Amino acid sequence: MHREHEEAMRADFSDRVAISLNALAPGVTDDQVDEIRRRVAEYDQRWQSGPHAQEWAFLHAAYTDWRDYPEDMRIFVEDLRTNPTVYADYGPTEVQLRSLNQAHNIAREQRCAQQTWKPSTQREPIRRDR
Repeated sequence: MHREHEEAMRADFSDRVAISLNALAPGVTDDQVDEIRRRVAEYDQRWQSGPHAQEWAFLHAAYTDWRDYPEDMRIFVEDLRTNPTVYADYGPTEVQLRSLNQAHNIAREQRCAQQTWKPSTQREPIRRDR
């Protein structure tokens, strides 16, 4: 993968994730969600049908794993770093290692943002009338 293609893939993936998170924002209408899904699908289609489909799929899977299983991924990446000879013949490529790093950074930023989010105090209190 040429460097300029990799840079384009990384920028597109960051945009794709940011756009998809907009669908979770409060007050988003069904029409807006449909538009978000359409835009996300455009990114996926462009990369999944091109010569770098495997790299896009790897980046997406790495992001999903970092988002859903951060501790397992931390252990895996640490093992990659501490035992490079074990993975020399079948381990990740340099591009894939950079994808693991990018996916980790995006997922970490999301976790940090979620931890600082506070629910609105405008909600009605829960009532438990008997």
